[in-house]
Amino acid sequence: MSETLVIRRSHAAVQQEVAAYSSLFEDSTNVEKRQDQYKTLVSNYYSLSTDFFEYGWGQSFHFANRFRGETLAESIQRHESYLALKMQVKPGDKVLDLGCGVGGPLRRIANLTGAHITGVTISEYQIQRAKQIGVPANCRFIQCDFMQLPFEDASFDHIYTIEAVCHAPDKAKCFAEAMRVLKPGGSFIGYDWCLTDKYDGRNSEHVEIKRLIEEGDGLPDLKSTHHSVSALKSVGFTVEESRIIPEGDIPWYQPLKGGDPFFSPSNFRTTYVGRWFTRNGVWLLEKVGIAAQGSLAALSILERAREGVVRGGETDTFTPYFFFLARKN
Repeated sequence: MSETLVIRRSHAAVQQEVAAYSSLFEDSTNVEKRQDQYKTLVSNYYSLSTDFFEYGWGQSFHFANRFRGETLAESIQRHESYLALKMQVKPGDKVLDLGCGVGGPLRRIANLTGAHITGVTISEYQIQRAKQIGVPANCRFIQCDFMQLPFEDASFDHIYTIEAVCHAPDKAKCFAEAMRVLKPGGSFIGYDWCLTDKYDGRNSEHVEIKRLIEEGDGLPDLKSTHHSVSALKSVGFTVEESRIIPEGDIPWYQPLKGGDPFFSPSNFRTTYVGRWFTRNGVWLLEKVGIAAQGSLAALSILERAREGVVRGGETDTFTPYFFFLARKN
C-alpha cells in the first residue's frame, strides 16, 4: 500500500492544496467563486487524488457500463475502444485527448489505432506521473488549460475527452477551443458527467447529491445533458449523436458501492472492509511520516465523492457517461 498512496510529494504541498481546495467549498452555493478559480480547484484536486485513483482504479480514471462475466478492467478497455471505433481513427492521424489524466486511455487508443495522440491536463502532477509510467513513441503529454489550448488552428484530425470537460467553468468556451484546433470534417467525441432529466433542483436530496459530487470531484458546477448539447451547438458543432450509454448488467457505480460479484484485489479495496483498511492504512502512514500530512484529509474528499456518485447512480439523477459525437463541418 505505501508505494501507491500519497507519498511522492511534500507534507507542505499536500497540506496547502487541501486548505486551498476546501476553501472553495466553504459556501457550496458559491459557484462563481469556483468558476473564477477553476485552475486552482482542478489542479489541486488532481494533485491530491491521483495517487488514490491509481491505487484503487488503475491508470484509467473513468467508469464504464459493464456486463455479466466482464471484469471492471475489461469494461474500461471496451469503453475506451468504443471511442476509437466511433472516431474512425486511422494510423498517423493526429488526435487530442482533453483531460488525459496519467494516460491510461491515451496509451490504449494509441496502441489500437496507430494514431499520434497528444494528451493535455491542467495538472502538473499528472504530467509527471504520465511520463514516469511511460510515453509511447507516437504520443506526447503537455500540461495546459483546455480552456486555452496552445495549438494552432486546425491542428488535429479528431478530439476525444473522457469524463473531463465537467471540470470546465464554461463548457461553451471549452468546446470553442476544441472547434478551433479541430480540422474541418473532424470529430469531437466523449463521455461527460451530467445531471439527468430525473434531477429536480427543488428536491433537497438531489441538491445534496449534486453538492457531494461537486465537492468530492473538483467540479465548478455540474450541468445537465441538455446543457452539454446546447454548448456544443452554440460554438458551431453538428451533434450527430448524444445519449446516455445504456446500463449493463452491473451498475456502473457498483465498484464504489462494494459487493462486486467478481472478486479481485482492486475490487476488495472498494468494499466496506477494504475502505476501512485503506483509511486506517493512510492514517498510519501519515502518523509515521511516510504519507504526506494531509493525505487523510484528501481521502476524506474522495469519500464524499464516492457517496455522491453512488447516490446519484442509485437515484438515476447523475450519469458519468453521457456520450456525444459532434463534428466540425
